[in-house]
Amino acid sequence: MKVKSRKKEYRASDWDESKSVGVVPESRPVGISTSIRLPKGMITKLKRIAHRKGDIGYQTLLKMWIAERLEEESA
Repeated sequence: MKVKSRKKEYRASDWDESKSVGVVPESRPVGISTSIRLPKGMITKLKRIAHRKGDIGYQTLLKMWIAERLEEESA
């Protein structure tokens, strides 16, 4: 027994513009990728702090802290 596909074919005229949303692609900042090994407990603490500070990623938190310290040390 052959099963018939019920895939709907869409035409450009079927598109409902009123339901469209604008999307701005994320641009990736130009930078150098680096890797460091951190103890598991440290990552756990970083994630907890990052979540409390507005649900940001722990890597974002690390970049913010490094940037702040660089400014202090460079002054």
